[in-house]
Amino acid sequence: MRKTIVLILSLVMLVVTAFAGCAPAPAAESQAPTKSSEQVSQATEAPSESPSEAAEEAKHIVFIQGVAGDEFYITMGKGIKAACDEAGYTLEILGAPKWDYTLQTPIVESLVAKASEIDMVIIAPVHSDSMIAPMKKLKDAGVPIITVDTNINDDSIALCNITSDNHQGGEIAADMLAQMIGSKGEVAVMNTNVGVTTTEARAQGFKDQIASKYPDIKIVSDEYCEDEAEKAASIIQAAVLKYPKIAGVFGVNLYSALGSAQGLESANIDIPVFSYDAGPAQIEYLEKGVIDATVCQKPYEIGSRAVEVAKKYFAGETKFENIMIDNVVATTENMNDPEISKWFYVAE
Repeated sequence: MRKTIVLILSLVMLVVTAFAGCAPAPAAESQAPTKSSEQVSQATEAPSESPSEAAEEAKHIVFIQGVAGDEFYITMGKGIKAACDEAGYTLEILGAPKWDYTLQTPIVESLVAKASEIDMVIIAPVHSDSMIAPMKKLKDAGVPIITVDTNINDDSIALCNITSDNHQGGEIAADMLAQMIGSKGEVAVMNTNVGVTTTEARAQGFKDQIASKYPDIKIVSDEYCEDEAEKAASIIQAAVLKYPKIAGVFGVNLYSALGSAQGLESANIDIPVFSYDAGPAQIEYLEKGVIDATVCQKPYEIGSRAVEVAKKYFAGETKFENIMIDNVVATTENMNDPEISKWFYVAE
């Protein structure tokens, strides 16, 4: 009997040992899926955080103003900045203190050396021909470019140009100035610089409209003030001495119109001045009646639309059309209308 009990115990121990020997295999199998599932989780989470979102956050845009400190470009910069903030892009703003291609060229060329750090350049080129070579260097270095406001005479360099309808703005100025002077008399055009696509288009729009619609209006003075208000004041004072019957003036931008108004005011001559742009000084002059009307561009919208194009480019689009934005006209009568005043430029 004792032997029988011992034998039974021995058989039980053998069975237990046999099962114990098999136990590690299931344990190892149960651990393996747990470990690999952690790895899969990490692998799937990493792509969802990085390729698109991290790349978007890393985008660095450079905006090169036509003139640093100009209210038009300050306002445009605010439009670019707001759109960049919304997209998570970083923004760097550069600009020369004067409208001069010899000053803007080294700014553009300085970016070539750090092209790998720049994802897009938004630029208002200050000369349609002279800025081609430096901008081509930047493009060849791998930096995509969008031109705003002004443009260059080479469509192969920039993705697109975003600007106001400047020819139409000149036509509006011609119609309204003609109305102010009774559709007859002598008028002066105060331009800025040769080779600036926007201001040349405004002046041409004005001239074309006068030639086609107002046979009794003659343009007797068509000068360039080199974007300096003081020079515009001097030029218009000389013009009214030479042509005392001048009945109105069209200034194609901030400084040409403001300088013309100041020159006429100093000479105690009261004739209509039709302006272009809507900087604080112009709006003040408009309120006082020194300037009679002004074409308001939409630089804030131009800036924000440029970033929209940049976003599409970063998303893979390669073909873009030029964008032309309409203008509004501010007069002493409508300047307090919110739909007009919202387009006035800011100084800081």
